[in-house]
Amino acid sequence: MSEDILKSRREILFLYDIRMGNPNGDPDENRPRQLPDGRFYVTDVRLKRFVRDYLASQGYEILVSHVDGKTTNLTGRVVDYLTKVNQDKADGEELVRILLDAFVDARLFGSSFAFKKGKRDFNPVPKTLTGSMQFNMGEVLNRAEEVQINGTTTFGSDEDKTQGTFTEINVLRYGLVAFSGIANEHSAVLSRMSESDYELLLRALWNGVRSAANTRSKVGQVPRLLISLEYKDGEEFQFGNLMDYVELFAVDGKPETAWASPFDYFLDLSRLVERLEVQKGRVARVRYERSLDIQLKSGIPESWVPLKFDF
Repeated sequence: MSEDILKSRREILFLYDIRMGNPNGDPDENRPRQLPDGRFYVTDVRLKRFVRDYLASQGYEILVSHVDGKTTNLTGRVVDYLTKVNQDKADGEELVRILLDAFVDARLFGSSFAFKKGKRDFNPVPKTLTGSMQFNMGEVLNRAEEVQINGTTTFGSDEDKTQGTFTEINVLRYGLVAFSGIANEHSAVLSRMSESDYELLLRALWNGVRSAANTRSKVGQVPRLLISLEYKDGEEFQFGNLMDYVELFAVDGKPETAWASPFDYFLDLSRLVERLEVQKGRVARVRYERSLDIQLKSGIPESWVPLKFDF
């Protein structure tokens, strides 16, 4: 791991969409998660899973993961790793240092280090580590319509039945999901999150949502816009929720529940651009990646620097 610890505060705005899919099923019925006011949402846990899965596919060690393809708890994962690197006697501050050196997701998101009692008892110091990178709950910005799809399975329900069983899934016709996040430079000192870790996170957000689209419920997901707002060193300031400064406007008055693609609306960033202009003395730079299919009501400011993940 690089010792180039994150030096300044960062804010992230990340938008991706989903078409005829379930962005984050609830634990009871596996329906899209919904707030009391009808707005659909996606948990930060789901977004972090995208990041972790992508980083694992790129060969990075992930703490919240599996062992040999099998589900395990935190204790099992740590015991397996320490055994592989001949560090099975490590404990206290040394144990936490080893884990932070090894696992990029621990540096980004932190960990409770809540080990279970067993053959190997751990006493980490500290027992809880707050990660530098924190995301809020994501929200579907448009008024999305939930659709129920009925079908049948190919196989019978048991050996004596030749007909398939009925199936039922709930999906969103179309939803534009927005996440806001903050990387805190003070927490980065404790979790040892580096500048290179942050760069890796940006790439993992953009590509992780895309990589997850090989599953049935996520097949309609596409990353649309990623903005990295980077403050000058020493600035104790943040907007806190960049999605507040994003607006959507329908093309030709088409109802939001009838939207089926980014060609049905315009994305307006003018309020965000105005807020940044007011605070421009605090901002070192703004970087971005965008899908060419997202329609902006006004152009990207010339001062913003493209990340060039796709181009």
